[in-house]
Amino acid sequence: MCIRDRYQRRVHGDTVFFESKMNNNSISSTTCSTPTNDSVQKVIKNDTVRYRRKGYGLISASLIVLAYFVLLPQILKKYWAMLFAGIDHRNLVFFSTVLVHSLSFLIGNLGMWAVYHAKHSFFERYKISQKQWPWESDPERWRDILKRTISNLLVFHLLIFPSVTALKVYVSNDALVRIDTDTFPNSWEVIRQIIFCMFIEDFIFYWSHRLLHHPKIYAYIHKRHHEYVYPVSISSEYAHPIESILSNIIPSGAGIALLGSNMHLVTQLMWMLVRVWETIDGHCGYEFSWSPFRLLPLSGSAKYHEFHHSHNVGNYGSFFTIWDTLMMTNSNYFRTLAKKEHEESLQQLREAYINEIQNKATTTKLSD
Repeated sequence: MCIRDRYQRRVHGDTVFFESKMNNNSISSTTCSTPTNDSVQKVIKNDTVRYRRKGYGLISASLIVLAYFVLLPQILKKYWAMLFAGIDHRNLVFFSTVLVHSLSFLIGNLGMWAVYHAKHSFFERYKISQKQWPWESDPERWRDILKRTISNLLVFHLLIFPSVTALKVYVSNDALVRIDTDTFPNSWEVIRQIIFCMFIEDFIFYWSHRLLHHPKIYAYIHKRHHEYVYPVSISSEYAHPIESILSNIIPSGAGIALLGSNMHLVTQLMWMLVRVWETIDGHCGYEFSWSPFRLLPLSGSAKYHEFHHSHNVGNYGSFFTIWDTLMMTNSNYFRTLAKKEHEESLQQLREAYINEIQNKATTTKLSD
């Protein structure tokens, strides 16, 4: 049993001892469900709880995934030849890659901007931290960091990313993704290759991210990204140029490079959408139950990455918790969650006990 049977609490100046009876009425079913160590068994158990907590959001997330991987490829196949007929292979790969990356980032952040400023209860119930957003808590500092963030993002989207993409497409001898209609991928090929890219990206990102947290390197490169102690969506690609290449472009492009001509351009673009919107989701400050990025087992979450920013320790993975678990770099996260759930359970018992005393007092007073 993870909560002591006896509690001591001072109520109205008197020391009160009471026995706790663990039952479904007094304590949430999620009590102590969070792993207290990094064993694979405990992490899998945590995944089970995570799926339960998504509730009906699990259905919404599944429908989003079905629409994206089943309906979208069919729609794109119908118009592919008409839209891109006659365009040079390399030019099509280059311009579509750059445009999809920037447009997906822009659209994703505009959507989150609407969510932030709507302050609707439907969204606010998913907010991870009870702290104010940075533009509310310190408007002057927010204006300063926003200017630097926008400047940084413009350099990344207009210079760094296009330059690296151009080197890959026009200079290197690597095989390009195919663009023809005859070998247009079916849904299974798209799913299979995007999952492959996710695992490759997560592996490289974990180790490059962990390297950037080395004490001798951190202050010079990765510290810039951690200026956002509590991340928001626009901070997802705010980084030092070296980090942008080492931890963003290379991990995301590695799977594409390995697959080469075995991958179709449409799969590459769909993978880019997944990667960009996943990092926006991971930095947005909300743990949306319908997030389609958290359906796979051992997935990370916005809450998982928010801990990395707020505590600046561990949780180095992007899509998955696999490497964090194997290397035991998410132990602080699970200990913190376990402690928080323990305190919440204690608070529930205290409130239940106080209510019981008050009800008895009221009943006694009425009977008198």
